Amino acid sequence: MAVPQHGGLEGAARVDVSFPDALRTAVRRSGRSLESLRRRLEERGSPVSIATLSYWQSGRSQPQRSASLQAVAHLEEILGVPRGHLVSRLGPPRRPGPARGLPTAAPLPEEIPLGQRALEELGFGVHHELVDVTVHDTIDVDAAGVQRVRTIRNVVRATRDGAHRIPALLSVSEPTGEVAEFEAVSGCRIGRQVTHAHEGVFAAEILLERPLRIDETAAAEHRVVSPRGAAPDDAVEYFLLHRVTEIMVWVRFDPSRLPTVVETYTVVDGRTTTSLVDLGGSTSVQHVVHRIGPGRVGIRWSF
Repeated sequence: MAVPQHGGLEGAARVDVSFPDALRTAVRRSGRSLESLRRRLEERGSPVSIATLSYWQSGRSQPQRSASLQAVAHLEEILGVPRGHLVSRLGPPRRPGPARGLPTAAPLPEEIPLGQRALEELGFGVHHELVDVTVHDTIDVDAAGVQRVRTIRNVVRATRDGAHRIPALLSVSEPTGEVAEFEAVSGCRIGRQVTHAHEGVFAAEILLERPLRIDETAAAEHRVVSPRGAAPDDAVEYFLLHRVTEIMVWVRFDPSRLPTVVETYTVVDGRTTTSLVDLGGSTSVQHVVHRIGPGRVGIRWSF
């Protein structure tokens, strides 16, 4: 369920306060030094120099790019002000740019040639209005080894006001000509869909319950039911278009048929890291990775 997370520190009377003034006041009230803020931001994966923080306070420059906007969101937490208290006071970008700070998505894997085309048919280009903060991808495998249902929970952050569309893409290794079904679970509804059934590529737009303001977050959960007649598969993978704070891929096997070998893997910048997993009597396996992307996170197995 999406929850509003924006609000001024002292209500509407303070909306006209500029970003530099609001930042200076928040820093002064916190009692923190710029060096302390720099360290805390670095710990959260949003490095900003002391000089840049000083420029933001003086108004000499302002945050514009997505990484800088994320740092401002972290500053709000560190300084103890309401979410949006600083971000909402940012003016328009001072230099024109084609995407006005929207992050660029990584290209999809070459083995899914129709994937990018399917997303483009839905109006998703290289710049996305919503980016993942966390992803939980749960896959249920039946006794025949078929991945019957895939449930995906995304916590997303808006990179501009009015953002409400999440791209969803499923590619199956052995197409049957049948159609995969996208279903909303919570916090969203299913919008338009594109189907290339004979190529095993399915795309949909996941629509949040309401548009978000810039840097506001929301959770949405949807599931994908595999096409009828789907063949058994021995791997599952989630492709990250952007850097995320956390991703969990969780495969749940039918208790009557458990794999004998399980391996987790990640692929970043062409480098693959793998790890063998001992189920130890468990019926499922999780692969959790923090601060990763763009890249691939997956699990493979054999019976």
